[in-house]
Amino acid sequence: MHTKSSALDSMHRATEGFLALLDGVSDTQWHLHPAGEEWSIAQTVEHVVLSNRGILKGLEHLLAAPIADDATRFDDAGISSEMFRTDGPAPALAVPTGRFATRAEGVAALSAAFDDIAAWAKESPETLRAHGLPHPLFGLFDGVQWILFGAAHTDNHARQLRAIRAHRDFAR
Repeated sequence: MHTKSSALDSMHRATEGFLALLDGVSDTQWHLHPAGEEWSIAQTVEHVVLSNRGILKGLEHLLAAPIADDATRFDDAGISSEMFRTDGPAPALAVPTGRFATRAEGVAALSAAFDDIAAWAKESPETLRAHGLPHPLFGLFDGVQWILFGAAHTDNHARQLRAIRAHRDFAR
């Protein structure tokens, strides 16, 4: 079972790995939308930023939501990038609309989104497992699981960035 600290470590590793995939991306590549890919790199980054900001908003309300003793709990082992294998639309709150014109803007926003979650978690009590909010698809997540979800979601979209970077049009 993960702790607040191990969940933050997972999210930090996921964010750093995601950011590493943005190294060397030109402005042209930032906006490239290869055939067969749902989004450009810019749109993918924006989606992850919006998702992480949404996670933080939820976390900010988490401590007012104690989990009942008889509540069905989500298993930590189920929170991985594999939970995103089914295609489906992004939630309306996380649909990219072109907020970041440059890679530098996207990198700064993604770094800030992680830093904000980490700062909130470091200031929060160790009882994050005792408080939870429902995820619209997966059910009740406690505070640690919301952080793990952010890591898994970021890892999922790192796979998308690798696919875009591997596309034959990316090198042009």
